[in-house]
Amino acid sequence: MKSICKIMFATCLAGLALAASAEGDMSYLKDVKGEMTAYCSNEPEPCDAVMKAFNAAVAKVNGKDNFTGKQIRLSTSEMISRVKSELEKSKAAAKRKCGDLVGDKAEQCKEKVYKSKVDIAYYGTDDPYKAALEDDIFAQHDYPMDSSVKPWSAAIAKSSGNRLGGLYLGVLGLGVNTELLTKYGVEKPVCWKDLEKPEYKGRIVMANWNTSGTAYKFAATILQAYPGGEAAGWDAVRGVHKNIAQYTKSGSKGGKMAARGETLIGVSFGHDIINLKQKGFPIDLVVPCEGTLFEIGPVGIIRGAKNRNAAEAFAKFLYEPSTQNILAEHGALQFPSNVNSKLPKGAETLTDVKLIDPDPRYSGKKVKSDIIKKWTEEVFPLPR
Repeated sequence: MKSICKIMFATCLAGLALAASAEGDMSYLKDVKGEMTAYCSNEPEPCDAVMKAFNAAVAKVNGKDNFTGKQIRLSTSEMISRVKSELEKSKAAAKRKCGDLVGDKAEQCKEKVYKSKVDIAYYGTDDPYKAALEDDIFAQHDYPMDSSVKPWSAAIAKSSGNRLGGLYLGVLGLGVNTELLTKYGVEKPVCWKDLEKPEYKGRIVMANWNTSGTAYKFAATILQAYPGGEAAGWDAVRGVHKNIAQYTKSGSKGGKMAARGETLIGVSFGHDIINLKQKGFPIDLVVPCEGTLFEIGPVGIIRGAKNRNAAEAFAKFLYEPSTQNILAEHGALQFPSNVNSKLPKGAETLTDVKLIDPDPRYSGKKVKSDIIKKWTEEVFPLPR
């Protein structure tokens, strides 16, 4: 197990001293024009705010408004599935035309052959993005791997062969409604194992494993957190399933339902729960005792992007401290990747939680597919 401070490779976020530097030079936005379409997998408010800021920055640099950036908000797994579906014909064509090429020649060939409806995908949980690397849907790009970003951000760029960047880090946990704890006369859960207790029957909400990256992060956590390996993890998954009131499409909905008193417990990311608590909802964050996994919010330029110039500019814009600070201003309280970005209020409560060392095997396409298939066929149909 590691703490957040150790995951940051000795940079403890609670006492982070921001490097003194001016806002980045945005001359890279010069000559960005036309239209750009993005998929965003965060909450609608921060997604919209970031795109609005990008459009305004492009107009300011160019002195005119000849560019429009627009986006579609989807859950991470749904977003990646849609991109893969949209590129099926392109992938088949590239196999025929570029199959014998290697290296830069293969990259150049694919960029000519692929025809994408969307230019870029950003935010969400990293597992679906990582699994999709095997489908070759992301183009190479020069994402930062220097001292301007946190080590975990540089690591995802390096491990993906510069096909993904890392924008923020979030920790999976439980949102627990404090008023309902009193009403039901039950103790607050402190471990994942507690979710199997009979007093929580019909009082837990989490996302469907087929549509949500958050749900798959829960799956990967449970299957790695228990002594005894995956077998013990699957037993726990079945035990928790018996207590589930509802599986939602969106990963953040469980926490929101707990905040509103529609359920006692919602599986969600810690930053979302902290945001709800700051808004005055009667909800507490629990990071389970066995430890939990963390997400890295990626960015990836889609192969065959129609407006590659704008997509590259937008990818760089997402690393700007001012852009990353927008997330906190609009309730997205993840740890930002740029060392000059501000630490969101409330994030300091997560600095000493137990984190699981992630097994990269769980981000593989086949393993991920097999796990979701097993849950869909063997667990989801079980009575609740």
